[in-house]
Amino acid sequence: MAVNGPALGAVAAGIVAVYAGIKGYSIPRTIQDIVSGKSPAKQAQAAEIASPAATAGSTTAPPPGGSYSHSQLMGLWQMAGGSAATANNAACHAIQESGGNPKVTSPNPDGGTNVGLWQLDTPGGVGAGYTIAQLQDPVTNARVAVQGSGGGTNWSDWATPGC
Repeated sequence: MAVNGPALGAVAAGIVAVYAGIKGYSIPRTIQDIVSGKSPAKQAQAAEIASPAATAGSTTAPPPGGSYSHSQLMGLWQMAGGSAATANNAACHAIQESGGNPKVTSPNPDGGTNVGLWQLDTPGGVGAGYTIAQLQDPVTNARVAVQGSGGGTNWSDWATPGC
């Protein structure tokens, strides 16, 4: 039985896409890493989230140990599934909540911990079911914030007014 090259390629592409999606990696970067013989790297994914307002060559990745800008947060929000219409307000919430710092934590009066860009509350709030380390990942934090805010339409679980 002959091997169908295009079909085999399609299966391989599907496997790479599923793997990258589960791990939260960038698909193009994952393919590049595999082709070059490297292990796919999650850190590279955040550097590839382009802001809609960004100029060529700029990214939404903060400097090492740094904070996201308002426009970078808007790009991250949209990359995580939020709409362009809610991105400005979502970015304002993140700036007010964390100063754009994805690693910041603060105690919550309910005994939990507020984590990351959108200060998602564990264990009983919007961040329920995630570890602090998971919520300190900017992409995960943004995805959970998009879901927890109804796509940016319900900020009742946050103490900040937004913009």
